[in-house]
Amino acid sequence: MERCFRALAVVLLVSGLSACSLFSSEEEVVKTPKALKPLQGEVVTLTKVWSKSLGDKAEEGHGNLRPTIEGDAIYAVGAAGTVIAVDRKTGKDIWRRKLENIRVSGGLTVRGGRVLLGTLNGDVIALSQKDGSELWRARVSSEVLSAPASDGFTVLVKSIDDKLTALDAENGKVLWTQSALQPALTLRGASAPVIEGEAALAGYAGGEVKAFRLESGVPLWEARVATPKGSSELERMVDIDTTPLIVGDTMFVASYQGNVAALDLYRGRLKWSKEMSSYRSLAEGFGSLYVTDQDSYVSSLDQRTGASSWQQKDLEYRDLSAPATFGNYVVVGDYEGYIHLLSQVDGSMVGRYHVGSSAIEAQPVVDGDRVYIQTVNGKLVALSMKKQ
Repeated sequence: MERCFRALAVVLLVSGLSACSLFSSEEEVVKTPKALKPLQGEVVTLTKVWSKSLGDKAEEGHGNLRPTIEGDAIYAVGAAGTVIAVDRKTGKDIWRRKLENIRVSGGLTVRGGRVLLGTLNGDVIALSQKDGSELWRARVSSEVLSAPASDGFTVLVKSIDDKLTALDAENGKVLWTQSALQPALTLRGASAPVIEGEAALAGYAGGEVKAFRLESGVPLWEARVATPKGSSELERMVDIDTTPLIVGDTMFVASYQGNVAALDLYRGRLKWSKEMSSYRSLAEGFGSLYVTDQDSYVSSLDQRTGASSWQQKDLEYRDLSAPATFGNYVVVGDYEGYIHLLSQVDGSMVGRYHVGSSAIEAQPVVDGDRVYIQTVNGKLVALSMKKQ
């Protein structure tokens, strides 16, 4: 099967650039996803425990709606506004709520008794964790394409125009806003913000990571992860659309057409960087960092040095999801609805499961010996792992 393999939709921010140039034969490359090879000596079997439907299929580029676990429940939202709380063991509904006349594009976060999500209209909505009733709704400057962050007191939202907004978790009132100058072209995505202690952190379309004081929005530090290169605006895109991953005193981020980098969490000092293009979030385990790059290669990098341990290329151009660590394995989903298990030791393929025909764009959620998958068409599936 041949398909046009582009990282993400491109957002045109200035009228001086021709829209038709974005889709010329030079920039739109048709590549063939690798066919799946039969597994040799499969050592892990995945079996379905339960599944739920969340309704309508997400619009192109907005299928990255990841469920989240809090306590005994898993919470998920569909693109058409169906929000559910489900017993994570049995799959039975705890509550289900339909939000009318919205398209969800950024979610889902549960913190401080609130379920938080964002919409294509720029709304941030807070629901009661107990029963799904709406607590408040606030409008930010533009579309919210990533999950909000919260510490229970403040809600942090990153919109597609690279504005970071802090809201009062109690009522949705705007506390502060920080803006960044955007390049002429950006990917249609946004880095999810992160709250760490008293700091708010986020990646930006210009290839920078910025830290602010959570209480006031005062800048703490700024670090450049990637530098734009090339003669055209397309070549110069270095968006950070990955959610910063914090391990100890180190923050890991990746940029499109740029680098994977390790930064000192408290000062923003660069510890190491490795040239690699990615717009998917990262995962970690056993001292390694796991990356899905733009060609759907899965790589293992040493967290201390960035040195490559292994790279798995058998899933090339299959539009893989962000990776997650699952026991001794790395799990990713692909555009045909397959889940793949890779060994953390050497990247070898050790298991596979076909969830369904819909693509899997959202990063899998792992809980012990179970992994939860949400597909682009709004199917939520719980799978259990069993070694052969």
